[in-house]
Amino acid sequence: MNITERVESLREWMRDNNVAAYVITNNDPHNSEYTADYWKCREWISGFNGSAGTAVVTLDSAALWTDSRYFLQAEEQLAGTPFRLMRDGLKETPSIEAWLEQELERGSVIGFTASVTPMDEFRVYEQNSHFEARTFDDPFKQIWEERDLFSIARIVTLPLSVAGKSAKKKIAELIARFEADFDSETAYLITDLSEIAWLLNLRGDEIEYNPLFEANVIIWRGKCVLFVESDNIAKPIKEYLTKQGVIQYDSWELKTVLKNLAKQNVVFVMSPSTNVAVVSHFENPIFRPSYLALPKSIKNERETAGFRQAMLYDGVALVRFRRWLDEKVADGSIAQETECTISDRLLAFRAENREFLGLSFATIAGYAAHGAIVHYEAVPETAAQLRNEGLLLLDSGAQYTCGTTDITRTIALGALTDEERKVYTLVLKGHIALSRVRFPEGTLGIQLDLAARYAMWQEGYDFGHGTGHGVGSCLCVHEGPQQIRKDLRAATQVPFQAGMTITNEPGIYLAGKFGVRIENILLTVPADTTSFGSFLAFDALTLCPIDIAPIAIEMLDETEKEWLNAYHNVVRERLLPLLSDEADRQWLEEATKPL
Repeated sequence: MNITERVESLREWMRDNNVAAYVITNNDPHNSEYTADYWKCREWISGFNGSAGTAVVTLDSAALWTDSRYFLQAEEQLAGTPFRLMRDGLKETPSIEAWLEQELERGSVIGFTASVTPMDEFRVYEQNSHFEARTFDDPFKQIWEERDLFSIARIVTLPLSVAGKSAKKKIAELIARFEADFDSETAYLITDLSEIAWLLNLRGDEIEYNPLFEANVIIWRGKCVLFVESDNIAKPIKEYLTKQGVIQYDSWELKTVLKNLAKQNVVFVMSPSTNVAVVSHFENPIFRPSYLALPKSIKNERETAGFRQAMLYDGVALVRFRRWLDEKVADGSIAQETECTISDRLLAFRAENREFLGLSFATIAGYAAHGAIVHYEAVPETAAQLRNEGLLLLDSGAQYTCGTTDITRTIALGALTDEERKVYTLVLKGHIALSRVRFPEGTLGIQLDLAARYAMWQEGYDFGHGTGHGVGSCLCVHEGPQQIRKDLRAATQVPFQAGMTITNEPGIYLAGKFGVRIENILLTVPADTTSFGSFLAFDALTLCPIDIAPIAIEMLDETEKEWLNAYHNVVRERLLPLLSDEADRQWLEEATKPL
């Protein structure tokens, strides 16, 4: 079926069930960022495959909301479909609620899929008196005929040498924190897959880019109970879990256990984002923020060491790739390459490392105007052909056995305009300013954001995405609870602590022209203590030269030049001993020469 036919098939189901509008996401039952193909209902119904977005279908209209990262991509992918693009975050764009109030008669039924709808989101609609919010079993089981089946995950243990703390100890610490607030007769439900993987020191391969597996955990009466597909648990993993004090049940037993505990009037504590299908078992659940998000975000010594090792692996692959790319630019054969072929080439360099497990997200290789599409993903049919001019934005990351990487470099492929040099240098100034900042312990992400934007704001530029997100340890590339961004939200109100990782990725995007972003992963480290308290600083973990060719040198002050020279000196010292090819070594020497 094409997109129009898919929408009509959903409308037919809606008519049969007296539903006036249906809200569709790519959510899975765990509210994960990346989901297995089975759960990509919004992508199937609309054709839009960005990581963020919500589609709404009524009996005679359809619309899709997404944020500024995806405006250009969504415009392209929704063209010719029944969906109208709603640019979320703009003043003139109505919320989904407001739009539905305009589109529907009072008392109309709005449908949601119970198993993938977070309770906190559903309550917003439930409290609106204009319509009736109602949950249903998944209608896409009926209308999506070619829907993928669930995959079988391979679950492995994360070595203690990488995790730094045993699952048994993590569980004991969690129980102690939880029982400091609630008695042992109160149960704690964990549905977040990254938290379960971190808590148990297990990793899986069920979801692309994220080393996770489908599971749920209940903490009750001082015990940790894991619900997971029995086919995914090999005998050594079962033995490992038993040694860690974990009780195992099959996934299908969760529903029965929840019902039985509900009959016993057991009170459950859970995340506000727990799905409606689970929450519906209980009359008075307690919603509160995660007990694991903050401990997971503060990396211990072994996790930090793993990050540093992963950056060495990644740095070598990136140097080899950059030398290959620069040679293509120098001899003119860059014109034979596309955004897809260079992405494949970078993947091949990374894959030569035995510790490489896969990408940590889909590579963004945006040349010229495509670089202005913040989360662009090239496909062979529309991938841009590269030329000996302009800028290439390359955002990529990898999963290694010891850590996770995320790096963006914007690379000159030849002659540049004055505007390209100016924008590139403004982004670099913001990147340097955030890298250099020292701040009192407990400073919030919304306070730190100004450092990255100050220089570009003075010239009238800005960007719509966040400036920094946490990164997991051999886990998800996007991790909370802390973020650096300019807007007020829960993530920007989290105080920074030593051990937290954060990306530093300011950018500027000029639609139809080009985009610039420069990104490193930073580690929050103690700086010094003064009479005003303890101060923190950032240590750049990422090891890869920042392209100096596009810099308008006259725009940098001496302090900024010193920072860039010092960073390049560290990159050179740490990577040179690992490069066996003399041509790679020479390239790195040239790329990191002092300004």
